[in-house]
Amino acid sequence: MKTAPWPSLSLAALLTAGLCPQSNAGLFTDNFESTVVAERAKDAPPESKDPVSYVAFDGGYIEAGDPIAGDRPPTADQVRQELRTALEAQGFQAGQGTPSLVLAYYWGVLRVDRTQIRVPFGIKTNLRARIALISTEMQGAEVENHILGREKGSNMDMNASSPTRLVGPLETVAQNSKLPRIFIVVSAYDYRSLSERHEAKLVWRVKLSAQESSGEMYEVIPPLIAAGGPFFGKDLSDSRFVKTSLSKAPPVSGAEASNVQPSPGSYNLDGPFIQAILKRERAKVSGMEDEDRT
Repeated sequence: MKTAPWPSLSLAALLTAGLCPQSNAGLFTDNFESTVVAERAKDAPPESKDPVSYVAFDGGYIEAGDPIAGDRPPTADQVRQELRTALEAQGFQAGQGTPSLVLAYYWGVLRVDRTQIRVPFGIKTNLRARIALISTEMQGAEVENHILGREKGSNMDMNASSPTRLVGPLETVAQNSKLPRIFIVVSAYDYRSLSERHEAKLVWRVKLSAQESSGEMYEVIPPLIAAGGPFFGKDLSDSRFVKTSLSKAPPVSGAEASNVQPSPGSYNLDGPFIQAILKRERAKVSGMEDEDRT
């Protein structure tokens, strides 16, 4: 587990006094708090009560922001298997034949990027990605409008409010966006729109994350997926906080070689088009868009 070194003061005394950050509670417990954001697209059809078939593409591991040595992520195979298990528990079935949904997922850690130069009267893409990770679309727009409003900036979302002071869930989003987070993001696209019209029509998206100090990535990501499973395909008006426990299963070495992606062609999908979608969404999730890089 990665934690900041403590000074010579007694850690027990700090805990007793209530001065120890909550994120370091993992020193004495396997429990951690995950943040769940689940949204359906405004024009998405109602949730189906019948099993929904899918094909999933791994957008890859992301380590964005300031680098830190010693990260131990789970293997891609472990992430894929955990995701498949969580989806099956909610009635989703790995596609046999023609699927209804095409899933794209990304996983890793997102930290503050101090190498980015902020565009005047704008928001760094790294900060925008951290805000988006833990907020609904509307919450994120309001927090961004608040930041831009204080800077007297442009590019505000006129469909969202511009609160002069953040309170409640919006304040929570603003505060938690300052912290590095381990995450997995799963996006579901309509298969027919992709295959017949080359249109990336989003149906739903779920974003699961926890503070990086919760534990090692290989301990956090599997239970993060399991705890977030009941929210796949759901629509929540606000972020949800879920208590879960670290996994103690060590990362399996040498498993990467068997991480074979499904072939888009086997599902009548245009391979380069699918890769372009994965690349574009990966850039957005990671905050690695080019507009304000050094």
